[in-house]
Amino acid sequence: MDELQQSIKRLYSPGEVALQLNVERQTITKYARLFETAGFVFHKDEKGNRGYTDINVMMFKDLITQRNKPGITLESAAKSVTAIYKEKSITDTVITFPAENERYNTVIEEKLDMLMLAFQKQQELIENQNKMIQSLQNEVQKQNHYIDNSLKERDKKLLESMSLLQEQKKEQAESIKQLAAAKEESIQKKSFLARLFGK
Repeated sequence: MDELQQSIKRLYSPGEVALQLNVERQTITKYARLFETAGFVFHKDEKGNRGYTDINVMMFKDLITQRNKPGITLESAAKSVTAIYKEKSITDTVITFPAENERYNTVIEEKLDMLMLAFQKQQELIENQNKMIQSLQNEVQKQNHYIDNSLKERDKKLLESMSLLQEQKKEQAESIKQLAAAKEESIQKKSFLARLFGK
C-alpha cells in the first residue's frame, strides 16, 4: 500500500480534525478555504462536504506552526504549506466514506448540534434569570422607597401629635392656673366677708 493509499484510508470530518488540533470547527473550514485558494484540492463527498486525510491533518498542523512565526501572514503560510503538500493532493482519487465512518460522523454531528442547542438554551435561561434578578432589584428599590416614604410620613404625624399634645398640656396648665387663681380670689372674698360680718 503506497503513501497515498495509506493517507486516504481514513477520512476525518471537520469536527474530528478540530478536536485533534484543539481549535474551533470553523477554523478548520477557514484554513481549508485558504488551502483551496492556494490551489490545493480536498476530497468532497456527493454533498460537497470535505473529508480530511492524515496528510491533511499534518497540513493544518504545519499551517498553525507557520502562522505563529513573526512576519508571516495566514495567507502566505497557506501558500507555503500548499506548495509542500500539493503533490499529495487527492484531486483525481474518488473515495467513498465507509458506512461505519459515515454513521460515526453523523453521530458526532448530532452530538455537536445537541451541545449547541443545550448551550443556546442555557444562554436563554441565564438571560431570563438576569431579567428576573433585575426585575426583583427594581421591585426591592420601589419597596424601599415606599417604606422610606411611609416612615417619613409616620414620623411627621408623630411629631405633629407630640406638638399638639404639648399645646394641649400647655392650655391645661394655663386653665389650672386660672382656676387656682379664681379659687384663691374666691377664698379671699369669703374671708373678707366673714371678717366684715363677723362670721
